[in-house]
Amino acid sequence: MTIKSFFASAAVALVVLGNSGCDKRDQNIAFPAGITDNLATIASQNNLKVFVAAVKAAQMDTAFQYLGQYTIFAPTDSAFNAAGITEANVGTLPAATLRAVLRQHILSGRTASLSLLPGPNAAYRPINVEYLYTSTYLPITGSFAGVFFNGKRLAQADILANNGIIHRINGVLLPASNSLTDLLNANSNLSFLQAAIDRAGLLTTLQTLSSAVTFLAPTNAAFQAAGFADINAINAADPAVLGTILRNHVIANGAAAAPLRRLFSCDFRAQTYTALAGTVSVTFTGGVPRFRGVGNTSDASPVVVDLMYRSAVAAGAPNVLHVIDRVLLP
Repeated sequence: MTIKSFFASAAVALVVLGNSGCDKRDQNIAFPAGITDNLATIASQNNLKVFVAAVKAAQMDTAFQYLGQYTIFAPTDSAFNAAGITEANVGTLPAATLRAVLRQHILSGRTASLSLLPGPNAAYRPINVEYLYTSTYLPITGSFAGVFFNGKRLAQADILANNGIIHRINGVLLPASNSLTDLLNANSNLSFLQAAIDRAGLLTTLQTLSSAVTFLAPTNAAFQAAGFADINAINAADPAVLGTILRNHVIANGAAAAPLRRLFSCDFRAQTYTALAGTVSVTFTGGVPRFRGVGNTSDASPVVVDLMYRSAVAAGAPNVLHVIDRVLLP
């Protein structure tokens, strides 16, 4: 799901626009002497043109000039552009929903990079109320290294302003979809998956798991390559067989040494993960994770990563979904 589909989706509930939630860590750190420019000015001076344009389009520019101490995770111009948002078209987006996205990038209080909790999945609460998860990894052969926020890499840390601090990141942090159904509805490339979940009668099960999970979601083309020519073929399939296949795409546990369940793209390691039915092996090729079920003869590659949706239980704890190009067979 791109930013455009997020904005277009009817699932965007404006209740997430509330700004009552905030993270209080490091809020009272003394500001270094000699810095006179505010967050808005500093962002403008640091080649964050689309971010600055988004702030203006959301009618938040005045607030950015006078905010108390805040931490901003500012996507690079290339990150916005990759999501289809440019300096020229950002003004066409609904201001209210744009504010929801920007608030997902703001923490209350100044948090320098060295003060970030290492994680994985160390939770912060932006002023948008939804959680933001940070992970820090040292270089390991065949995996990711760096500091990440919901899977988005820190590109430049600790850009100082007189009323806060900016960290430049290489991706846009979208609020989680309200449910798995809302996320699937927002992505036409997952309509076969949605039909398979309905046919197998798994929607309630998948939406009410008691802990966070990672969903590896095959595209429509992946289902076709696996022998399901169209939606009719899925609706004619044995629900029990479909159910077993689908459960093999839901990572419910890691391993004894890495039991993490909510796996952003940066969290994967070259190991075997336990799914609701079967196991999924992860390897890396050229720094990119590849996924394989026991019944597969070739690997699946990620198409879109780090999409989030809320659970119906556990206080709405978010799950992570990655779109992949092959069905993982148990």
